[in-house]
Amino acid sequence: MKLGLWIAALGFAGLAGFMTADDAQADPGKLSRTDCWFKAPDKIAARCYRLRVPESRAGRSDMALELPVVVISVPETRRREDPVVYLAGGPGDGAWLDADRIGFWWEFVADNAWVNERDLVLMDQRGTGLSRPRMDCPEHEVAHIRSLGFGLDRRAAREAYMEAASDCRARVEKEGHDPLSYTSRESATDLHDLKGALRLQQWNVYGLSYGTRLALTYVRDYPHDVRSLILDSVYLPESAFIEDDAWRTDRAFQVLFEGCRRSPDCDRWYPKLEQRLLALVGKLNKTPIERQVELESGRQVKVVVTGELLLNYLFQNLYNRSGIETVPQIVDLFEKGSPAEITSEIGYLADLYVDRPDWGDALGLSIDCHEEVPFNDLAKLQRDYLRYPLLKSFAEDDSWGVACANWPMGPIDPVENQPIRSDVPALLLAGLYDPITPPHYARLAGSRLTNSFYFEFLSAGHDVLSNEPCAGELAKQFLDDPMRTPGHACLGRLRPPDFRPPAG
Repeated sequence: MKLGLWIAALGFAGLAGFMTADDAQADPGKLSRTDCWFKAPDKIAARCYRLRVPESRAGRSDMALELPVVVISVPETRRREDPVVYLAGGPGDGAWLDADRIGFWWEFVADNAWVNERDLVLMDQRGTGLSRPRMDCPEHEVAHIRSLGFGLDRRAAREAYMEAASDCRARVEKEGHDPLSYTSRESATDLHDLKGALRLQQWNVYGLSYGTRLALTYVRDYPHDVRSLILDSVYLPESAFIEDDAWRTDRAFQVLFEGCRRSPDCDRWYPKLEQRLLALVGKLNKTPIERQVELESGRQVKVVVTGELLLNYLFQNLYNRSGIETVPQIVDLFEKGSPAEITSEIGYLADLYVDRPDWGDALGLSIDCHEEVPFNDLAKLQRDYLRYPLLKSFAEDDSWGVACANWPMGPIDPVENQPIRSDVPALLLAGLYDPITPPHYARLAGSRLTNSFYFEFLSAGHDVLSNEPCAGELAKQFLDDPMRTPGHACLGRLRPPDFRPPAG
């Protein structure tokens, strides 16, 4: 289905012996200052480094990696000596450090007091962004774009993913890379090395999506490094993430249908939305819409819109509030829209399958094959699809995990599928509409984190902190005093999605 296209001894009063990154000379062989490759705005200070780490700490490779590090602060508002380190999602997302994307962080720190009172530490995980030499799999993106034209040809999809993994493996191993070294545990050790090189005793860890899994791995392996955890859109190690796809996807659409029924406008504009979408999916699976569309890059691609592909597209729109508010409108458009309107929407759909230049497909593949596929019952997943009318056709999809047959798996460690327990204070943030890391995951994490605080946002999808200002207010209170329950009047002002009227 591929809808997944995630109390230390030193206390909380500050970081004794903390030094800023300007003073980082603990291990010049590991961390070196470098000129920044971008220009920061006048009111923001940025310092740039390269962290040198071994690709393989098990000795399978002689290669050393250089991971880019950027420390951002706002001198006018900086008053705290406990930095925040951000862990990106994916797995495979970069930290947005390249010149085209780092501008996101200027606005983010300016708008969020919980960040701009402290240093924000950003590092590209191994295999992502500007890390070098970078193990990557552009073959994976090629397979995804090709799959847009496959329709319901299961065999073609399976062969494309297996071929992409085989070709990528042959190339990266020829380049001297060790794919077995691209795991959450290795990335956690990279973080530990960076903290030591910056001469920090502790820091606050902010993980998003897969970054929450990495954060939990980090606190498992290096519990004394972490002052507090902010876990946004929680992805649990023990969640059987692939196996969960059926119930998780159905839950997301049921939340949407209920939200539309509760909205007088949405219910009037799109009555019986669930039945309409079910009929539309069945119709498109039997008679797909075929279009030739142009990607943002200018490349022409053939897209065969089946009911399954439409569901994938709607699923992606559930990630944020603006997308959530358009989903009923998109269903209506595919039912009643003009050919030109439908073609335009298919163009947006196709562009979702194009990777950003900083995306690390190989890291994602290694983590999936090492930490997910071995612990999931893929046959059960196919059976589970049959339980949900909207998803029944996905029971025939046998391409889940097939790429791992052509990718190094290595020794499987059961610890990667076990719950992580900790007394490090944690703030857990979940969006009701989140299709990929549902609130259930965050609540389950909270049951194992003894000093945790859970908040659910009724209009949010994935990535709560970037989409819901009230979450930032809670994060500020939490970081100021991680052992005290945060709260804010904004929680009483939250409102449901404002669904859009029919197009045209």
